[in-house]
Amino acid sequence: MESFNHFGVYGICQRDGKLLVIHKGRGPYTGRYDLPGGRLEANESLLDGLVREFMEETGFAVKVERNLGIFDFFVRYQEDNFTHMHHLAALYQVELAGEQAPAGIADFEEQDSSGMEWVELAGITLDSASPAAVLAAKWLSGVGLTFTPEYYDEWELKTL
Repeated sequence: MESFNHFGVYGICQRDGKLLVIHKGRGPYTGRYDLPGGRLEANESLLDGLVREFMEETGFAVKVERNLGIFDFFVRYQEDNFTHMHHLAALYQVELAGEQAPAGIADFEEQDSSGMEWVELAGITLDSASPAAVLAAKWLSGVGLTFTPEYYDEWELKTL
């Protein structure tokens, strides 16, 4: 198994029993719900990267409440010479900064969010979402967080 590593920072934001997710427009989670977030830029802190990514992908400003930990997922994904992605995700609980309407999703070449949506927790499953979003929905439903790596070797893309 040849894999590549992807590290990102992601925010978990809940309101009225719903999780704020993005519609993934590219990459291994294309066509699925995912948590807002992503890669850090050069010399960017985890918190600065999270706030920037959240704004770019949802149009919402957020304040970070707490760090929930770093989780890793091994997902079957063919890219170049790789067959799997080792996804390392730093997860944070965030709150919207005020009652503002979203500013709009940033439009740039590497944008991978094709929109955002508030989704009922029960609608966040492996058939519809990334493993990180599924973990977030479970946690918000009262299931404890597990730090055991998760493997998705039989991953099947099912578009929404």
